[in-house]
Amino acid sequence: MSKYTTELRFICETYAGLSESVGENSIENVITNSLGKLFDFNFPIFDESYRAVLERKIVMHYYTREIGFETVGRWKLALNTKLNEIMPYYNKLYESELLEFNPLYTHNITKTGNKTGQGTSQQTTNDTGSKDIQHNETNNDVITDNSTNYKLHSDTPQGGLTGVDSETYLSDATKTTVNESRNESHGIHINDTTSTTNNGTKNGNTNTTEEYLESVVGYENKNPSKSLQDYRDTFLNIDMMIINDLNKLFMGIW
Repeated sequence: MSKYTTELRFICETYAGLSESVGENSIENVITNSLGKLFDFNFPIFDESYRAVLERKIVMHYYTREIGFETVGRWKLALNTKLNEIMPYYNKLYESELLEFNPLYTHNITKTGNKTGQGTSQQTTNDTGSKDIQHNETNNDVITDNSTNYKLHSDTPQGGLTGVDSETYLSDATKTTVNESRNESHGIHINDTTSTTNNGTKNGNTNTTEEYLESVVGYENKNPSKSLQDYRDTFLNIDMMIINDLNKLFMGIW
């Protein structure tokens, strides 16, 4: 029951079209039906879909508190002014809360780039080889021997050997005729060795391009449990920070 001005719940019930107060079970409906008239002004919000959520939390927190102004109109003007003053700052806090990161990492570095290079190359080749050539030659010769042999003998050659040579005063004589034909083969083995040497030099230019991606993540020189505790200490209840900033719009005695 109001003592100095009027409670916020009475304002909400009036905006919801009620002629008398309702019980606890109907509070949600009362707030839902009164938000459009209670906050009939604009203030900046980081996400439009979060506007009704924040407004509902404000009304629910101060639902049974008396406004700190003589009239509802002056109170709404003060509420409008206060929200437009503080919300730009709190919107930045909301946005920072949306950032995703690993609180245990002390570094998270990604490097990308291209490396290009130029150079020259020279290639010298010396090729030396040898080749052995072997061949055999065979010659077949046919030799024919037709000859007549005489055997002359004189027991008492009076004229010395002259009588024998002249075939006179012979004691006896033998005549032999020879007709002979034979084949003779001659084989020749020949080895030839030839050597060749090829020398060559090749020059060229080279151009290279290399793309690289380097990623370094993790933590060092820091206890992960301590990092987690430090992260927890930074948690912010931004909604309550806004609600507490609106406390001056309501009576400090209840």
